[in-house]
Amino acid sequence: MSITFENYWPLGLLLLIPYLWWFRSYSLAGLQPKHLALLTGTRSTIVICLTIALMEPTLYPSGTWTSLVYGVDFSQSVSPTAQEEALLWIEEANREGSPDHWSIVAFGNNSVSLNAENALERLRTEDLQLLNAIDPSGTNLEASMDQGLRSFKENHLKRFVLFTDGNVTNGNLSNAISRLRRDGVRVYTVPMSSRTIGDAWIETVNAPTLVTAEEPFELEVQLYSQAERIGLLELMDAEKILVRQPVQLTTGMNHISLKTTLDIAQETTLQVKLLIDNDPVKINNSFRESVQVIDRPRVLYVEGRPDSARHLRQALESGGLNIEIASPRNLANSTELLETYSAIILSDVDRNELTQSQMDAIASYVSERSGGFILAGGEAVFGDDGYSETPIEKILPVTFTTKEKPREVAIIIVLDKSWSMAGTKIELSKEASKAAVDVLEDQHRIGVVSFNNDLDWPVRLQPASNREWIKNRISSIVPSGYTNIYPALEAAFRELIDVEVRVKHIMLLSDGRTYPAEYERLVGEMVEEKITISTIAVGAEADRVLLGNIATWGAGRAYVVDDAAEVPQIFTEETERATRPSLMEEPFNLLVRKQIEMFTGIDFNSAPPLKGYTSTQIKDTAEELLLSDEGNPILARWHYGLGQTAVFTSDVKDRWAADWLEWNGYGKFWTQLVRETMRRQEDERTDAFRVYRQGKNAYITINSIAPDGTFENMLAPRIAVTDPVGRTISIETNQVGPGKYEAILPVTERGDYLFRALGRSSDSSRALVYSYPKEYQFHPPRLELLQTISQATGGDFNPTVKDLFLDKSELTVLSKQLWPYLVALALILFFVDIFLRRVRLFEPT
Repeated sequence: MSITFENYWPLGLLLLIPYLWWFRSYSLAGLQPKHLALLTGTRSTIVICLTIALMEPTLYPSGTWTSLVYGVDFSQSVSPTAQEEALLWIEEANREGSPDHWSIVAFGNNSVSLNAENALERLRTEDLQLLNAIDPSGTNLEASMDQGLRSFKENHLKRFVLFTDGNVTNGNLSNAISRLRRDGVRVYTVPMSSRTIGDAWIETVNAPTLVTAEEPFELEVQLYSQAERIGLLELMDAEKILVRQPVQLTTGMNHISLKTTLDIAQETTLQVKLLIDNDPVKINNSFRESVQVIDRPRVLYVEGRPDSARHLRQALESGGLNIEIASPRNLANSTELLETYSAIILSDVDRNELTQSQMDAIASYVSERSGGFILAGGEAVFGDDGYSETPIEKILPVTFTTKEKPREVAIIIVLDKSWSMAGTKIELSKEASKAAVDVLEDQHRIGVVSFNNDLDWPVRLQPASNREWIKNRISSIVPSGYTNIYPALEAAFRELIDVEVRVKHIMLLSDGRTYPAEYERLVGEMVEEKITISTIAVGAEADRVLLGNIATWGAGRAYVVDDAAEVPQIFTEETERATRPSLMEEPFNLLVRKQIEMFTGIDFNSAPPLKGYTSTQIKDTAEELLLSDEGNPILARWHYGLGQTAVFTSDVKDRWAADWLEWNGYGKFWTQLVRETMRRQEDERTDAFRVYRQGKNAYITINSIAPDGTFENMLAPRIAVTDPVGRTISIETNQVGPGKYEAILPVTERGDYLFRALGRSSDSSRALVYSYPKEYQFHPPRLELLQTISQATGGDFNPTVKDLFLDKSELTVLSKQLWPYLVALALILFFVDIFLRRVRLFEPT
């Protein structure tokens, strides 16, 4: 206990006391000295009381005076039985603890404070005026706590007893707890049971904010059920049913995926309905979500083998992309013309078919205009003769310069020497074989088997280092006999089968027709032994169908030439291709290096082998996604400048990916790769104009960026808002950063709001949809949240009445003004003084 004084100047009034005692000796009243002394003492006491009163003394006694505020949740989600139990708990606490002060805060989405006099009676009798004042459509603990802070009695120990299920729908609980701690309020939380009525409801629907027309997309629907139920989910666009799917609900949260497409580019609101027989609450069985549908992205597809472009084109168009085919010659050479495309795919295009300006335009399109670029491999892309040291290689996540050693190679040339080859054909074929020898490294192996109706071995399989001898043996070949391919082809197979080299390749040349035989079986055995076959059909008399089939079955290439002068060049190219370390032509299985979201729904374990790829080296900061079974990059990506690029080192068509064309993951893989790589249309549309709800407010943001990438400032765009009843108002935005504008609008009406940015493009509109109050989600009490609130404020979770009044070694100090008592005493003494002047208490002696 302590005492303080506000003023000290009144102490000077005490000087009147000696004057009173001196002046009494001059009294003319004829009173006895004892009587005069009593009068003077009384008057001195009056002066002392008034002097101290003028000093404004304040007494501070300490004690355990307690103020209790009971917060009771009357929201829709709380069981009425639990509300009645809370009132009984309060009644018992007041009876046993006898708090010095108490009141009740009844709350839902708002709060109402009730004085102690008739609070319990009004709540029990369901006072209509009181019930109408409480909004049960939400749970706002912040509002209840703030109301409680205003209800405490000053200078008392503050205890807030919170009865709730903890399923908060509005307010900032963290801020409220901070204010309670600052004011020294202990919160005691008592969990209330939620309504358990066997209800099921749609918790939420997660849909992409932006989709393209005809693009397949998924909605994730979260359903909560208080019991096992069987129902039906419907996804609707206006009155059109897009999906109807039976659901088996288990107790608790259920996750259901719905797949659909939307055809028209516009802002649309999708509605998900849960149909269940005898569901007690219907309002929570419907949920709506706004989706912005835009036109199909334009993708430019440049294919080096135009006849094979249909495969990828059909797959991507089925995935909702707008594909335009262009030849390398017609590819634009300016960034402005390429900018209209969301992505560019360059597939198996020979570097010599592109100009420097075309490659520079692609690089600028990626780095400066946020473009997406994918390079797919093929025979024309590999090695130093491909895109090494070009702008294309610069923007890719790989380099084409490999550090591999030349591969071990064994090549057998199967050469037709029948009578029909006599003359120029045989001579050019022999020169072609000699040219192949010159291409090989010393450690490479070569063999030559010539055939007519029989076969012989001018050159048995041996190292190519003995070049002159091999060439002389090739020169000794002379035409004779008839054409019989099968024995020579089988002999070449037997020669290669036990050879331990990495690449085994056969080049078969013929100009005539042969005898029927089991070619497909033989070639199948070769493929099993990883032997590939290429064929050259010379002249119109050659069996082009058979030779083409042999090449197809043998994973090689089929050449058809009418002029034998082309043969040397073909032999040279085939030999170079077989010996190049950057071109890997053998079946392999994919390995997933890194699981990413782009691979969702793709089962690579079921993917058939690819038949070849271009060998590359990954760059330091690139991301490897798919690898060959030998660890070489197959799919890699990275960001370059403002855009993103990817490389697929195998091909997309009916050569290396021939088996992939029949795989059900082919279309999904390429569609998702293109969508992941292409320019982010969300960045241009969704983030530029965004609307979202938080509590009772709608928050609007606009990011305004000029075409050249600079921020547009000092615009202050206006927003036209149409509310659920059809009224339209215009609101202003405030600039809060470079090119960024914001506005806040209270959304008090239940229903959908439409926001339209004035002065912007016609599709600059956003809908803010309202499905139903969150209070109609009857979740179990959030016990962890209630425990956290009590721990953060020094209270107890689920206390007993005795816990509420336990001695926690706390004292509070009351402030008591003493001057009224001193003035009252002075007034009493004043009347005593008057009385003493009217009576004689002492007789003369």
